[in-house]
Amino acid sequence: MSFRPSLHTQAFVAGFIALTLLPGIWMIAKAPLAGLEANVLSGAAQRQYESRFDDSFPLRSSLRQTWAALKFGLFAEMAEGAVAGANGVLFTSEELMPPKASQDFLTALRAAQSPIEAMGAELVPVILPDKIRMMADALPRTRSAQFAERYDHLLQMIAAEGLRTLDMRPALSGPNAFMRTDTHWSPEGARNVAQALSKTLAGEISNPTPFETRHTGTRSFDGDLLAFADTGIWRPYVGPAPEQINTYETQSTSSQALGLFDDIKTPVALVGTSFSARQDFHFTGFLKSSLQAEVLSFAMEGRGPFTPMERFLSDGQLITTQPRIVLWEIPERYIDTWSTTP
Repeated sequence: MSFRPSLHTQAFVAGFIALTLLPGIWMIAKAPLAGLEANVLSGAAQRQYESRFDDSFPLRSSLRQTWAALKFGLFAEMAEGAVAGANGVLFTSEELMPPKASQDFLTALRAAQSPIEAMGAELVPVILPDKIRMMADALPRTRSAQFAERYDHLLQMIAAEGLRTLDMRPALSGPNAFMRTDTHWSPEGARNVAQALSKTLAGEISNPTPFETRHTGTRSFDGDLLAFADTGIWRPYVGPAPEQINTYETQSTSSQALGLFDDIKTPVALVGTSFSARQDFHFTGFLKSSLQAEVLSFAMEGRGPFTPMERFLSDGQLITTQPRIVLWEIPERYIDTWSTTP
């Protein structure tokens, strides 16, 4: 039985061949012939070709996308920095290696715990398990025992410091807890974590404030990992497949104004990473409606979990807001536990 490629595959291969040949045809037509023979042996012709290709070839972007489409469509390969898994799930390579610039976790934990407790507040670390940990079946490889044991090790370290220990793996174990083409959780994963926190912190929020979260629709979503599989015009044929994200809105349902002698302390302060900071995932809104409390977010994008906490403590925000609870959202992949000593 002979293999007959589909029309989509034939079109893709034909397009790839055409776009591969075009650069040579283009440059032969554009490059001057005078002196070319003398330059070939010295390598100057190659450098001139590459420079002119980069500066003037009108289809260089399409060629790059075609090459990315060939690798992704035929070999499920992405650019360095990401890994393609089963069922169109993409992973960041950061979860497959120790963090490049990890701080000592115990030192950072104690540095945050001391001033927060001195203000009469409680520090609650919220360790988010890796996407690879929660979707290991979709990964085409396995991680070492160090990675497999890291999450439990973190919980043990937190418990040893006398802090509340929260296991977020059950909350993020569902099939839709993470975005398929993104590093981060989905809004539903964020909601599950917020609900798990509300069960843990039940009864600890004085003077609750009513909030309501409602589903407002869906929209298309391009995850941050698509940058490692820029298949461009070939995406409908080879992927990654389009993705939808649910959108939510959270509003206070209270009609009462703050009185002159009412408690103005902030019930909850949220410090963390892009998991908390990005509006796409609506974590702050889910926290408000789950805890029925005002939540002030001091999360930051692109700075990891330690810089936002350092900024929260050094800028006087702890003193200004006087929170009762400080939630510290920390993705597991930022912590190198095997080099940490008590």
